[in-house]
Amino acid sequence: MSHPQFSEMVKTALGVYVYALLDPRMKMAIRERVFYVGKGTGNRAFNHARLEKEAKDGPLDPSEHKLRLIREIRGDGFEVEILIVKHGLDDDQALQLESVLIPILGSANKVAGHKGDLTWLEENRVRELYDSPLERGEIPQLRRNILVVSLNQQPTDVIEDPAKAQILKLQTVGDWNVSQKNSERVDFIIGVKNGVVASIYEVDKCDDGSAKFERIEAQKKRAHGRSRFSASDVPLLLDVCRGRTLMDGPSAISKIRPGAGCQFFPAMD
Repeated sequence: MSHPQFSEMVKTALGVYVYALLDPRMKMAIRERVFYVGKGTGNRAFNHARLEKEAKDGPLDPSEHKLRLIREIRGDGFEVEILIVKHGLDDDQALQLESVLIPILGSANKVAGHKGDLTWLEENRVRELYDSPLERGEIPQLRRNILVVSLNQQPTDVIEDPAKAQILKLQTVGDWNVSQKNSERVDFIIGVKNGVVASIYEVDKCDDGSAKFERIEAQKKRAHGRSRFSASDVPLLLDVCRGRTLMDGPSAISKIRPGAGCQFFPAMD
C-alpha cells in the first residue's frame, strides 16, 4: 500500500504550513486529540506515519513518543489523522505559530518550538525579560548634555518600521521648545514614546563645539522660539537603549513631565 501524499498542485498551494497529528480513537474536542505539532512543506505531515510503517514491527527509539503512539493507533485498526492548522506562511510565521501551539497541544513533541522559551510566559518571567531600566550614568555618551523629546503623538509604525527611519529622525530632531542657550549645549537627542526610548541621535557640532541647529523664531508675541537640530545616527547606542526606560537615580527621565514636549538634562558631574 502506497503512503498518502499531496499532489504537486496541493503542495504548491500549501507552501509552508503548520500541521497537527491527531489520535482518531478519541472522540472528543480537537485539542484533546492532538499529540504532535510540526512545521513543514510538501508531504512533511505524512513523514511520521511513513517512518513508523517502514519500521514494521521493529523496535522504535524510546524517545520517539509520537511514533509509538502512531504504532498503537495502527495496532487498533486506525490511521493517524492529519490537520493542516494554517498554511501559506513564511518560515518565521510558521515557527512562531508552532512555538505557541506546542506547549498546549504537542504532548509528543520532544522539544519546544523555535524560541519556545518566549511563549506562555509567567508574569515574573515577562518582567525579568523586559523590565530592565537603564541607568543614565552607566552609558558614557548619556552622561553628556541630552535633550529628551516626546514622540507620543507619532504612530507606532513610524517608530517601528525601518522604512520610515527618516520620518522618525525628522520628528526627533525638531522643532523643540528649548532655549537658545540650552540648544547650543545639546550633545544627544533621545526620542521617547510612552516612557521608553524609541530613537537616539548625536547632534552635529559647529567649529566652536556648540550644537548645530536652526533657530525658528516664535510666530506669536510672547511665544517661545524653537530649535531644529542637525544630527547623526548612533545605531550601537540605540541598540543598547531602545525599548528601555532611562533612569537618573530614582527619576525616570524618559517619562517627560506632563505638558512638556521636551526636557533638557545637563551633563552629569
